[in-house]
Amino acid sequence: MAATRRKAAHDLDKIPSDEGEWRAAARKYGLQSRNLEDLCKNGNFSASTVPTEAFLTLRCVWPKKEDYQHAVAYIANREHFFNWDNVDDAKKLMDKQQLGLDKLMTLYQIICLPKQSLQRTPPEFSGTLADGLGPFSLLVPIYNQLQDRRPQTPSSVSYLENAPRGRPFFDAFHHQGHQVPTSPTRHGAAVEDIAIEDIQMTGIDIGSFSSSLPEDAMSLAEHSVVSVPIDEPLPRTPTETLVTDFAVILLGGLASLVQPLGYKPLCMANSFETTYEFGPLNNVSNPLDKVKFRARIDGSIPFSVSPGKDLREAIIFEAKRAPRVEGINEIPVLAQQSMEHAAYIWNRHKEDTTWKNSAQKYYTFMVAQDHLSFHISIGTYDHRYLDYIFASNSRRVIPAQGSIPFLQIQEFGPFDAENEDHLPHFLLIILSFILSQLEKTAAAAIFKDALR
Repeated sequence: MAATRRKAAHDLDKIPSDEGEWRAAARKYGLQSRNLEDLCKNGNFSASTVPTEAFLTLRCVWPKKEDYQHAVAYIANREHFFNWDNVDDAKKLMDKQQLGLDKLMTLYQIICLPKQSLQRTPPEFSGTLADGLGPFSLLVPIYNQLQDRRPQTPSSVSYLENAPRGRPFFDAFHHQGHQVPTSPTRHGAAVEDIAIEDIQMTGIDIGSFSSSLPEDAMSLAEHSVVSVPIDEPLPRTPTETLVTDFAVILLGGLASLVQPLGYKPLCMANSFETTYEFGPLNNVSNPLDKVKFRARIDGSIPFSVSPGKDLREAIIFEAKRAPRVEGINEIPVLAQQSMEHAAYIWNRHKEDTTWKNSAQKYYTFMVAQDHLSFHISIGTYDHRYLDYIFASNSRRVIPAQGSIPFLQIQEFGPFDAENEDHLPHFLLIILSFILSQLEKTAAAAIFKDALR
């Protein structure tokens, strides 16, 4: 039987929101005499299993989460991923429903809950052929599967369509006496009914549900348990793959509508799993001690124009199968994402030393999807933070004097995919980024003419 993997920052009471809270936490966990070289002092880890001490060592702070409505202004004002001119162009396209963006209105009608009670077929039972959705057509069956969101369902049970009568299903995680509803009406599972942890294909405690498994399934499961090293990022679960596919089809659909204006592939969203490695650190006291960790992302939106020595991935994805619940499963999620931001930064600058002669600020962009809710997090750092992680391994985590450089990560959300107010805001951000990339190509003049 495989041991239960440690959660990220499992014993941390609160993610630090400013320097004061970070200092208090760092002292509580005894980091006064530590430096970056001690990152793995509490053992090897991946981003999803980072010890609290290692998380605090990388100096990440998360200011109070902002509402989804503030995300556009925050990003546009930094003029890194897009600017206000790009936002205005994106609004014009969406308002005029040009370039096929009228298909978004059909999408809203299918997956978004109505603001007023309407006499119509519930979204999960309607339009399985998704007429009029174009590149967003596959969102309907994926949306239905995410609504089902049960990790174990036999192949003999068909998915819901055209409002069928309720049918029994085999669910290994429920008691055999579990009552099957007799109505296809959507009840909406309570948050308490949804497992917070991802159901992994490895390291499952078979004894917790073996009594309800048929004999052949028990035999197969007993021979399928594989221990995964704690410093190895876990593979994506099937439900997480569905979550990632939902984001890729939604955001990739936007790019495909704008693509005719570009002469080369235009920052198309993808679900490629990419593992970034932070480290190994240079100039450590023990050269044989490889101070490093790995972080896996679930997909990305690349730059459409090569950014030189920068990474191709402009926006990185993180997928979770369960909704995020503030105060319950939020700390491990944010701690893991912190390490993913940090690993991205390491790979972004490890071959480029121009930051040493620059006082500019740098930014990271992550889209985290927790079931059907999106969160956007923007990381901000400067040359002082890069100096800390690249050149100053012997410098104290808590310096005796002077200011402390932080990786500050501002989060916005949630953007609920089922909310007709939230979803357009989220798509406006992505479309603004796509248009900013289009402006850097020979198609910029063509695009501007299309808006006149």
